[in-house]
Amino acid sequence: CSQASAFLSAPQLLKSAVAPHNLKSLSSRAPEAQALHAPRGLRGTEVARSPALGLKMTEKGGRGLSFESEDGSNIAYDFYPAQRPTVVYLPALNQTRHGSKSFALQTWAKRNNQGFLTADYYGCGRSDGEYKDGTITRWMEDTIALLDKVIKGPVILVGAGVGGWVAMHIAVQKPDVVKGIVGIAADPDFTTDIVLPELDDATKDKIAKDGMAEIMWGLNQYTLSQKLIDDAEGMLLLRGGPKSVPIKCPVRLIQGLGDEEIPPNRALKISEVIETEDVIVTYAKYGGHILDDEEDFRRMTTMVAEIAADYYDYDLTSPTSG
Repeated sequence: CSQASAFLSAPQLLKSAVAPHNLKSLSSRAPEAQALHAPRGLRGTEVARSPALGLKMTEKGGRGLSFESEDGSNIAYDFYPAQRPTVVYLPALNQTRHGSKSFALQTWAKRNNQGFLTADYYGCGRSDGEYKDGTITRWMEDTIALLDKVIKGPVILVGAGVGGWVAMHIAVQKPDVVKGIVGIAADPDFTTDIVLPELDDATKDKIAKDGMAEIMWGLNQYTLSQKLIDDAEGMLLLRGGPKSVPIKCPVRLIQGLGDEEIPPNRALKISEVIETEDVIVTYAKYGGHILDDEEDFRRMTTMVAEIAADYYDYDLTSPTSG
């Protein structure tokens, strides 16, 4: 169904959006639920809505490329260099770089001659590593390495779910490079604040013993690892007060009021802790957590276009530059 953007004031939402977010009791026993994305070696089930784009490969870009990280692991990525800032898509938990949001962004980038990059996280898709060893810290560091050694210029980060968490940390680490963030159902601190309190003892024991387990979160099945949980404790962002996270670039947050996994007022908390005042929160009245229909894509690309339009890339080598 189509979704209408609902703009609510902070007091209104904090009063009402303690609205049920339908977070179900989590259990590893849910055979009827299909995993959104399995660990490395299995393909994800998020359906891409657009066919392969056939973007022209250059000597510096293309599809199915590989980047060697500091420990020798290969990180799979797609890169299409064009106009700056480059749009970087960071997938959601248990997702690869080839989901529907990624293809929607690629389509927009092609039509607007905008640079685009997306990569599989360590332990996911075609990147090296075991999924149980993937962490927020590792995914952040690998992405920063891609920014430094492949893109080598300004970026706009688009993060879905856990990708929003990763994007926020990158913006803190690379303030001169990150020119904007678009978060789609961004869920920083979800491990500690949302998931762990709902896990039963049997599932917690399985994660501790085996290193990971399948859990039900909202309407979907995910793989949750002990290393991700442990690492997340040192990567929490929402514990401080107002403006406690030093992000100064424009931030746009899209959140569904019908999100089955995180409370809708989570977006307001993110906007509160971010230092910049240039934050806009858009609520999709009937939106769930995935936010992958055409209206959601339109909101996402419109926000990226807005941030890109406000960026000026001065060429200091030009005779006409100041």
